[in-house]
Amino acid sequence: MQLNKKLAELRENPRTYHLTVRARLTLTYAGLLLIAGAIMLAIIYVFIGLVPTYEFGTATSLSEPAELYSTRGYELTAPDYGAVFPDGTTAIAQTVVVSTRDDILRLLLIISIATLIILGVGGAIVGWIMAGRMLKPLQYVNAAASRAAKGELQHRIELDGPRDEITDLAATFDEMLGSLERSFGTYRRFAANASHELRTPLATSRAMIDVALLESGESEKAMLLRLRETNERSINTVEALLDLAEIESAEPSHSPVNLHHLAQEVIDESTADAVESCITLESNLTTAVASGDQVLARQLIRNLVENGLRHNVDGGFVRVSTSRAPRWVSITVSNSGPAVAPESVEYLADPFYRDGGRTNTTGQPNRGLGLSIVSAIVDRHGGTLTITPRAGGGLNVTAEFPAFEA
Repeated sequence: MQLNKKLAELRENPRTYHLTVRARLTLTYAGLLLIAGAIMLAIIYVFIGLVPTYEFGTATSLSEPAELYSTRGYELTAPDYGAVFPDGTTAIAQTVVVSTRDDILRLLLIISIATLIILGVGGAIVGWIMAGRMLKPLQYVNAAASRAAKGELQHRIELDGPRDEITDLAATFDEMLGSLERSFGTYRRFAANASHELRTPLATSRAMIDVALLESGESEKAMLLRLRETNERSINTVEALLDLAEIESAEPSHSPVNLHHLAQEVIDESTADAVESCITLESNLTTAVASGDQVLARQLIRNLVENGLRHNVDGGFVRVSTSRAPRWVSITVSNSGPAVAPESVEYLADPFYRDGGRTNTTGQPNRGLGLSIVSAIVDRHGGTLTITPRAGGGLNVTAEFPAFEA
């Protein structure tokens, strides 16, 4: 509400612009150059005004000490403009003698270059600081964009300060985040509500089919069993949609999750299904503690293992491994199976997508949402999901999570 009010106020007051960032930067740099030039000219002017009188012409050597006497002036050093006596003492002259006009110009050039270098360095430092202060709000926009990319659409920048291009950008970005949050919220509520509405009639249908099976004859039983199988598949799909909606709306957790322990538990629970399908379950588990939600992590591992068992071949394998990097931990599930077209890999995590070459070897209902749920869980943890086809058929699926820092 406050965001909409602020945007409306900005639209109603188009003449409340302060200087734009570009104008402020331009005036800043121009002002620095003018100030630097003025300081440089002032130093040169003062230098010329304070030095003693210049005598141009051919310089003559000093032969008698009487021609030198102590007064306010400049120390003479050999061999250019002074004399050093045999005893090592120096003399002070009243005037500086230069042999040509080029000498004084060369001296002024040296002073000017030194002053220009000092002012240039100082101006660059001041310009860097001022530009950083003016552009600092962009860091907040970047941080908000990073959080939005991780699915945190509820965050807002709410940038204060005079209106310019950056505050307008921040307000527009906040408006976009609000629109996206409303759109995704509507989608999630629809999926959840539709799933809830479908769950009751489907459960009722299953009960009615079960009753009919008890009272049916042999000729009707085959048809009723097919109806029950179709009904069961619909129930599983609805349950998966509910799971997906709950995962996408859940707040991310940051507790320690032992991926290797969860993986071993899922492997133990899936051994019977693997034996029944003539598939070998293999594991290579090392310590991997992630930062996240234990329930969701367990669901992810279970979905990956079930997906590997479901889309496999007789005598195939499913291999589960964990690993750790300095800032990330990962779990990889590899399985044998039919070859998967490389161009289909990027769509495998889409809801209800099925690659034409993938088959169901377990006889279990295929909901088409296994990898979609895995992808949603990884996104909620700020991780990455990598799916690559194996050369001999099947897939390598790697889920990467932020490592837990004690």
